[in-house]
Amino acid sequence: MALKIGIISQKGGVGKSTLSRLLAVEYSRNGWEVKIADMDLSQGTVTEWNRIRMENDIEPKIAVEQFMTVKDAIKQDAHYDLLIFDGEPHSTKKTLEIAQACDFMVLPTGVTVDDLMPTIKLAHELKRNGIDRKKIGIALSRVGDSHSELNGAKEYIEEAGYYYLGMLQEKTSIGQAHDSGRAANETAFKSVNQATDQFIQAIVDRMELVKTKA
Repeated sequence: MALKIGIISQKGGVGKSTLSRLLAVEYSRNGWEVKIADMDLSQGTVTEWNRIRMENDIEPKIAVEQFMTVKDAIKQDAHYDLLIFDGEPHSTKKTLEIAQACDFMVLPTGVTVDDLMPTIKLAHELKRNGIDRKKIGIALSRVGDSHSELNGAKEYIEEAGYYYLGMLQEKTSIGQAHDSGRAANETAFKSVNQATDQFIQAIVDRMELVKTKA
């Protein structure tokens, strides 16, 4: 049975697909058979990214497929070690279905209140619908150089009662990597890749802890 991770958000532009690609590459590098279930049929960001990745013959190869329903995606369970659900850029009934199917949920968000408020609202909504709070982690993405803004966002998340997973900085090199079919830990800069790998390791460590205590 595959480990299932859901990457969901209440709004677009907060790094959802960035995290999906990043997790897929990291696990694939470590010998896992990984598939991204692209549930965002309107944009298909991850699907297009993978098309470019295949054209450029980049290793490791990542399996990506668009699905209309969570039920259809779950049918892939027996064929992979990890299923990553890249959700729609807003909360829907499908978002809750993803959360119910997954072992862990990552909610990416920006550092501004405009991003944080809907993210916490979504986390509360999941909890009200029976999703264990421990299965929800919130990650900051597209973070700038302001330490006060970063610390304020971290406090906002923790005061709301959710686990802070870490942060991914806004870097031009990450956007350039995406344009060529690579992930945020496959940039041209070693320091960016190392920082990104540390961020992903923090997410993996949290998931393993939650899984152990389940």
